[in-house]
Amino acid sequence: MATFLDGKYKLPEQFYYNQNHVFCDTSKKLIGLDQIGYALLKNPKKIEILVKNFVRAGQIFAKIYHDNGETALKSPCSGRIKTKNLHALEYMETDTYTKGFIIELEEIEELDYGLITGDNVSSWGYEEVQFLRGESYSFKVVELGDSAVGKTAIKVRLTDNFFKQDLQTTFGIDFGTKELKVDYNNGAALFSGSKTYNVKMLVWDVAGQEHYEKQRGMYYKGAKGALLCYDVTNPVSFENLDKWIEELQFNVGKNIPVLVVGNKIDLRRNVPKKKALKYAKDNGYLYAETSAKTGNGIIAAFQALAKKLIAQEKKMAIETYT
Repeated sequence: MATFLDGKYKLPEQFYYNQNHVFCDTSKKLIGLDQIGYALLKNPKKIEILVKNFVRAGQIFAKIYHDNGETALKSPCSGRIKTKNLHALEYMETDTYTKGFIIELEEIEELDYGLITGDNVSSWGYEEVQFLRGESYSFKVVELGDSAVGKTAIKVRLTDNFFKQDLQTTFGIDFGTKELKVDYNNGAALFSGSKTYNVKMLVWDVAGQEHYEKQRGMYYKGAKGALLCYDVTNPVSFENLDKWIEELQFNVGKNIPVLVVGNKIDLRRNVPKKKALKYAKDNGYLYAETSAKTGNGIIAAFQALAKKLIAQEKKMAIETYT
């Protein structure tokens, strides 16, 4: 058993965990949210189980609603469902791994790739606890833009350092997470140099097709920042950026940091960089160019957005306590 903060949080090392703190107990065939994952939620109020008879590894199977919006949970394994625990929230804090489970399976047919277990649980759990102690940040960001500009490819390159030429078009929503080391300097004269923060980016890839417009609205809730993506080979995708900003502002209801991303710079450009830079500057947005194929610019783009988000969080904290 891996324990943290003098035993306040416990992670059984024989379980399997994904990066979103969903555990799989292969012995009891249970799926649920671990103690650290529960602690990261702010006043959880309601759980909604989205699957019926079967759950697949990597599938969004449940949502938890809380004061900061909603958190989607991805399953770490596949299997036919035996029991759904609609009262899971009542027990997650006090009896997480027995009565606080979300789904009980008849059999576990497949585990997702990249799960954390055994000797890796302790080091991973330690890093995650830092988010609870204020030394780290966690931000939900949404990717916006026309279909086929490479939003999914950008997300997959960030989270898995992987590129596939024929990635399927996103249907509705997909998301992934990535922890980054971000050097931040607050610019205050009393604090020289910069501090390195752990930043978890929760990247929500929103389907770009027009017929998903009504469905997209629910996924903006709780977003702290946005990637406004276009394809440098496709001028139409650039001209449509204003439409995506209108949708973002309508659903978020306030101004949030925006990073304009020109993707596919490994191909022949049809949108002048000077024009794109002017658009970003005129609207007060950050700007970056990337190639999901080669990985060029991906990490730097997300680090730039993370710095902006850290600055925003620190400003809000100062305004709150002064």
